[in-house]
Amino acid sequence: MPTKKETSEVPERMEGEREDVQERQTITRDYYSSKPKTFDTMLGGYTQVHDPDIQESNQLIQTLIKQSNGKLETSYCLELGCGIGRVTKSLLSRYFDHIDINDLLEEYCQQTRALFDENGENDKIGKAFVGSIGDLQLENFPKYDMIWAQWVLGYLDGDDLVQLLRKLKLTLKKNGLIVIKDNSVANGQEPEFDPDDQYYVRTGEQFYDIAHRAGFTVIKDQRSKLKQIVRELLPIRILVLAVK
Repeated sequence: MPTKKETSEVPERMEGEREDVQERQTITRDYYSSKPKTFDTMLGGYTQVHDPDIQESNQLIQTLIKQSNGKLETSYCLELGCGIGRVTKSLLSRYFDHIDINDLLEEYCQQTRALFDENGENDKIGKAFVGSIGDLQLENFPKYDMIWAQWVLGYLDGDDLVQLLRKLKLTLKKNGLIVIKDNSVANGQEPEFDPDDQYYVRTGEQFYDIAHRAGFTVIKDQRSKLKQIVRELLPIRILVLAVK
């Protein structure tokens, strides 16, 4: 008997949204391939938020480690959507011994790895998973202490994101966490969609629904202060997920 497809997205296609997943990926790939491989591209032209972004995330990781009372280890991290290594180098490498990276563009992964190779830290970056986060092929055993996903999960629709989180759950260590730092619409507003790079901007309710369906609990939910620096930015939500 057919069952209703579970979904946390609005039922209608959003303006500019391509229904075909591969077509959306192609648009995203073309969008970034056509732009310079710089911080300016990674931050949508707002390079002034780089330092405060890293400082804010640095405080978050310190808090999570402290609150874990030694349970949150720092051996392995997976970064989804590493770009050119902005967060990898400035933040994650401070805490984790080894970092596996992912990006849709192979040249981004290569540039991220090069940041460490040139400083003699070639063992810091482990595997590089090139391709869409929706197509990730990961080993199903507990490896990662933290999975960092910043400005990347919006490339999947709600149902595909649930499937990704369920896949990621199998790769987390016992006390491992997923950190999501992403654009979110303000309370009471409708979700948005950017047709230029095919990116979904979700409500807080949608984030919670997706996390719940995937078997996670939201253990921390805070608003980024970056919008106080650049008013043109969308509100940014920081969610920390733990396995139920």
